Amino acid sequence: MDARNIVDQKIFWSLFLMAELSAIASVPYGVSISGDAIYEYGISPPMILATQFARGTILLILSILTGIVLGKKVGLKTPVLESLFEGKGLPADFYQSLKLSFILGAFAGTLIFATDRFVFSMFIEPLTPLLSSPPLWQRFFYSFYAGIIEEIVLRFFLLTLLVWITWKIKRTPEDRPTDMGVWLSILLVSVLYGIGYISSLSLPTDPGLIVDLGIVSLGMVTGTIFGWLYWKKGLEASIIANFTASLTLFVILGSLF
Repeated sequence: MDARNIVDQKIFWSLFLMAELSAIASVPYGVSISGDAIYEYGISPPMILATQFARGTILLILSILTGIVLGKKVGLKTPVLESLFEGKGLPADFYQSLKLSFILGAFAGTLIFATDRFVFSMFIEPLTPLLSSPPLWQRFFYSFYAGIIEEIVLRFFLLTLLVWITWKIKRTPEDRPTDMGVWLSILLVSVLYGIGYISSLSLPTDPGLIVDLGIVSLGMVTGTIFGWLYWKKGLEASIIANFTASLTLFVILGSLF
């Protein structure tokens, strides 16, 4: 069977190019945040960046292919891109979904910022001042990376894969995943992201169980928001919400406070 009949080429290349461009745009922010640590590996920074870019590209290809192929089976889609490439224009509910994504994304970003400044700060140094320390333009471009790549990897790849697994185990009479299977998948991805975020932090002291649980809880809340949007409105909606959350956190609130 021709792979081109399985994978929508236009959607694949659209997502791939957007993700690669956002990855390139995020490099200045990543270098600024890492500071002198990037020189401690004994390898030149360009080589480190090239290696990370190559690994990221492989993961992106796998993520997009998985999302396209398995998404068709379980009803998880990219409705905006599909409608545009079919010559139908924007979906009828596009602006409604756009508004909802903006609102939920702004809420998620504000929640993370407020929790860090007013709750986590009682136990450790707040993280948001450090994350908002690079120049404004770097934070702005990084928001595209967070919105696009996080959603492609976490939702389009991992969530779709988990939903497909639950669908193989149990499905509805209409041959769709059960609501329980989707919700369990959304929560599992959210918890895994929170745990992964904790392990990626380079803190001088152990933040403690309360902060760890708080980070996982935040991951569950924001991941549930983005996962629900992907499920009900499509990948584009979750990307816009994640981008809005990052913009709210790093650019707007990070500049004001």
